[in-house]
Amino acid sequence: MSDSVHVLIAEDQGLIASLIEITLIDEALTPTVASSGAEALTALEADTPFQVLITDIRMEPGPDGWIVAAEARRRHPAIHVVYITGDSMEAWRTQGVPGSLLIAKPFVPDQIVRAVTGLLEGSATGTL
Repeated sequence: MSDSVHVLIAEDQGLIASLIEITLIDEALTPTVASSGAEALTALEADTPFQVLITDIRMEPGPDGWIVAAEARRRHPAIHVVYITGDSMEAWRTQGVPGSLLIAKPFVPDQIVRAVTGLLEGSATGTL
C-alpha cells in the first residue's frame, strides 16, 4: 500500500492509539493521532488529505466519535470511517455515517488492517 494514504486516529486511550498507529505504519500508511475529539476536529482543519478516519466513539474530553465522523464527512465527503467501541454496536446503525465500518473492542491489529484496506479497495462493509 502507498505511503500517501493518510489516516487520522481519534482515540483517547494512549495504548490503543499507539497500537493502531504502529499497525498502520507497519502497513506503510501515514497515521496522525488525535487524543480527543477536539484534537481530531483540529486535525481535520489542516491541509492533510486524510483518506481514512479511525475513531473511538466515546472520548473524553470533547466531541464523541459520532460528531468527529460526521464533521470529517462534511469536510471530506470521500473519507472512509472506521468506528471502534467497547459499547453496544446498536447505535452505529442509526448514528454512524453511511458506508462506515465498526470494530468492537477488544480487537486485534489485523482487524484494523482489514477494515482500512477493505474500505480503500471498496470491499469492506458492516462490522469486523
